[in-house]
Amino acid sequence: MTAAKDSLDTGLIVTIGALLVILTFALILLVQGWFYQAQTEEYVRKVVEPRSAQLSSALADMQESLHTYRVLDPEAGRVGIPIERAMELVVREGLETAR
Repeated sequence: MTAAKDSLDTGLIVTIGALLVILTFALILLVQGWFYQAQTEEYVRKVVEPRSAQLSSALADMQESLHTYRVLDPEAGRVGIPIERAMELVVREGLETAR
């Protein structure tokens, strides 16, 4: 009878091993699905959802300051010009100094 106790139960070992492999695979799929769900929620929160009113207002103010004439400091005579005009002037000055 001692020979029977010393022998390994191969069927039980294979069954437990197969169950552990299946359990590990299921856990991997579960974690991967959770990750994809979190990634999708983050994408929707950052990209798809509309901008807040505060952000839209700030962007509109920045666009306005980039594309309009304005007085910055009346005492010093400083004014702001549209960015397109400023780029034209910089290119023109660069060409004149290169000659």
